[in-house]
Amino acid sequence: MFVFVVNPAAGNRRGERVWREVEAELTRLGVAYRAALTTGPGEAGELTIRLVREWAPEAVVAVGGDGTVHETVNGLWRAGLTPVCPFGHIAAGSGNDFARGHGLRSAPLEALHELLAAKPAAIDLLRLGDRVAVNAAGTGLDGEVAQTTNRASYKRLLNKLRLGKLSYVLSLVRVLATYRPTSIVIAVDDAEYRHDNVWLIASCNIPPYGGGMYIAPRARCDDGLVELCVVSGIGRLKLLLLFPLVYSGKHAARPEVSFYSGRTVRLTPARPLVTHTDGEQADGSEQCIEVLPGALLVLKGR
Repeated sequence: MFVFVVNPAAGNRRGERVWREVEAELTRLGVAYRAALTTGPGEAGELTIRLVREWAPEAVVAVGGDGTVHETVNGLWRAGLTPVCPFGHIAAGSGNDFARGHGLRSAPLEALHELLAAKPAAIDLLRLGDRVAVNAAGTGLDGEVAQTTNRASYKRLLNKLRLGKLSYVLSLVRVLATYRPTSIVIAVDDAEYRHDNVWLIASCNIPPYGGGMYIAPRARCDDGLVELCVVSGIGRLKLLLLFPLVYSGKHAARPEVSFYSGRTVRLTPARPLVTHTDGEQADGSEQCIEVLPGALLVLKGR
C-alpha cells in the first residue's frame, strides 16, 4: 500500500489539480493507497507520522512542492522510519528543486508510473538540530530572501502566472538593498576558515537551489558530504550583476565564491543570521550541519 501526503495549495492550487489526475490513475490501475490532504503549513509532517503508524505503508509519497517534501521527510525522520520506509515525490510546486535534482519526471502521471516501478535508492540527509534538510540549507542573505519570499503577496500571483521562479529574484532585490554582510568562521570537519564580508552560505545536498539555481554544481546526494558555497568579499551592485550566473553554475569560477565539502559543518557568525532549510525558515541559533549518510530511501527511476 502507498500513502500519499497531498498539499492541494502547492503551486497556487496546482497540487489539487495534480492530485485529481493521480488519484484517478491510481483507481484505474487498481493500486492500493491511502491519502491525506493538508489544510495548512506544517501539517504534512504530522499527517505523515499518523499515516505511517496507522497503515505501515510500503512507501510514502509527497504531492506538492519542496516545502511538502521537507515536511513529509521530517515526519518520516521523526517517526524513526528513515531509511526504513521509502519516499516518493510527485512535483506540484513552484520551485521543485527536489524533483529536478533527482531527475524525477515533471508530468504527474509519468512521475506516478515511474515511482510505482522504481527501486529505492539511498540518499543523504542534512541534520540541523531537531530537523533535517533534504535539498539544502541557507544562511545569511539567502535565509532572509527565503523568509521574505514565503511572506510575499507576489509569490501567489507569480505562481498563478507560472512565473514562480521570479519570486526569489524580486525578494533578492528587496533584501539586498538593506542586508549587511558579516564575518563568519566556518569549521568543516577538522579545518577552520574565516571569511569577512560574507553575504551567504548555501549548504547543499543537490545542485538545484531556490527554484532552479545551480549554486553548488558539485553537490551529490549520496557521497556522505555536504557541499558549501560561500559568497563573500563582493559589493552590493556587483553581487546583483553577477547573480544571473548562478542559473548556469558559472558563478563557481568567480574569485568571490568559495566551496568546501565535509561531513560536519559549524558556522560561527559575528551576528545572528536567518537560516532556512529547504526554503522553510529554521531556528537561526542552530548553525551546525551534520550529514546523515544514506538516511533516506527515494523512489526514482532515472
